[in-house]
Amino acid sequence: MDKNKNKGTILVPVDFGNYYEKAIEFALKLAPITNLTIHLVHVLDIKDWWLDDIKEEKLINEAFNKLIKVSRQFNLPESTELKVLTGKRHQRIVEYANDSNARYILMVDNYPFAQEGKRIGSTLENVIMTASQPVITVKCVPDTIFKNMLVPLDLTKNCRIKLFNSVAFALKFDSKLNLVSVVFGGIDPEKSRINEKMEKYSKIYSENHIPHTKKLIKKDEDLAYQEILEYCDEVNCDSIIIMTHKETAKFDNYVGAFAHHIINEAKVPVISLNNAASNQTTKEVITSILDPLNIF
Repeated sequence: MDKNKNKGTILVPVDFGNYYEKAIEFALKLAPITNLTIHLVHVLDIKDWWLDDIKEEKLINEAFNKLIKVSRQFNLPESTELKVLTGKRHQRIVEYANDSNARYILMVDNYPFAQEGKRIGSTLENVIMTASQPVITVKCVPDTIFKNMLVPLDLTKNCRIKLFNSVAFALKFDSKLNLVSVVFGGIDPEKSRINEKMEKYSKIYSENHIPHTKKLIKKDEDLAYQEILEYCDEVNCDSIIIMTHKETAKFDNYVGAFAHHIINEAKVPVISLNNAASNQTTKEVITSILDPLNIF
């Protein structure tokens, strides 16, 4: 365990539901290119008032045997760690991620492709809000991993952090980055503030030799996420990187409406970053990023 911890891990929470297999399949593709060890974790939310110690032990053993079966089903590497924990699901997942030196948490939503106001599952949402690692929501396993990433851009301060992280991902995975944003109403896209910011980030990408594209979409009404997702399909992105909330929020832990829609409705994996996860992602590559414009 200690050896694997030092190596770094990919944490895959397993709920034995209908969709967790996609996260395992994604982990199998991600592990070889990151040299990370896969950890499968199942959390039993046991209520002490209706279970005695014998029943708890039985449930833990049954869950562990299920994890063994899953590991064999997917022919996971011998280095794979299996763990059954008890307690609040999101809390134990986040704690284990920190204890096991997890670099990424791969999860699925119990309600994939939710529409019109449906929310992501509470466990997933709470993990996204509190994890110190990027949380990757997996609905499908693309042919490529982080090779053609979509980077939605807006004018909030956290956008600067997101762009910093996109550079970190691009340098690590040799990615192409696709900047995209939406301009509303009668604003001239070429004269907009968002276009000015996009040009600055494009220069950062160029200075770091990162292949990239940039796209401003003109739209008369709100709901920018729809245009963003359509553009994602148009340019065949294999992932989307988002920040889950604004830096300036009074409370750090919440998932904004835009992030909800992207996580719910994107067809490709979504990398969700809060401020803590953002710092974790970039700390290993910060010295290698060129920033001649002093954006970061």
